[in-house]
Amino acid sequence: MENVLKKLILQKLVRANVWGGKHTPIEFVVKGIPEHYRNTHKGQKAVEKALKELTNDNLIIFLPKKTGKGAGDHVSLNPRKVSEIRQFLEKVF
Repeated sequence: MENVLKKLILQKLVRANVWGGKHTPIEFVVKGIPEHYRNTHKGQKAVEKALKELTNDNLIIFLPKKTGKGAGDHVSLNPRKVSEIRQFLEKVF
């Protein structure tokens, strides 16, 4: 289940072209995850765990940001891990 969530998160960020200095709010990423994960306690824990593992693997970067729309955590893909991200997306189905 977590590999599926990781793939969904990475695919959303790749499609949005959010690499390095370009970042997006974490809420944008979580909205792309199916509701049955977002609306259950077990699913929310799985999403949090998937985000934490992606961060620990240095595939995504968390940034605390203040924008004109407010403050909060933003996320972007690590540009130094392009090949690893592409390999992960290809092997997980």
